[in-house]
Amino acid sequence: MAISTKKDVHKKYTVSAGGGSRFAKTDTLTEAKQAGAAIARKEAWRGRWNLMWLTLSIDKQDSPGSIYYRPTGWRMYVPVRGSGVSSDRIVAELKQRHGVDPFKWVRK
Repeated sequence: MAISTKKDVHKKYTVSAGGGSRFAKTDTLTEAKQAGAAIARKEAWRGRWNLMWLTLSIDKQDSPGSIYYRPTGWRMYVPVRGSGVSSDRIVAELKQRHGVDPFKWVRK
């Protein structure tokens, strides 16, 4: 987990993975999506706890200088191998439950 510095505190967007495994703070939504894609590449298909996928989400700062962030609705689902289930089954389950493809940003 990264330690935030004083200059990171006032970034407008934050990207976080479920379980608090990784996060990033950025100034724009485009940068947030790119940071999320980088996190997804690092976490993809890794053995993590007892999960089938991680959910990345983008949150936006309430107001300039605020320490509170609210959801933007952007999510990405990243398959991981912590459950002992095959990769085909993980992707099929993800499509059945959420109706989305892995590694794509969707607005929910």
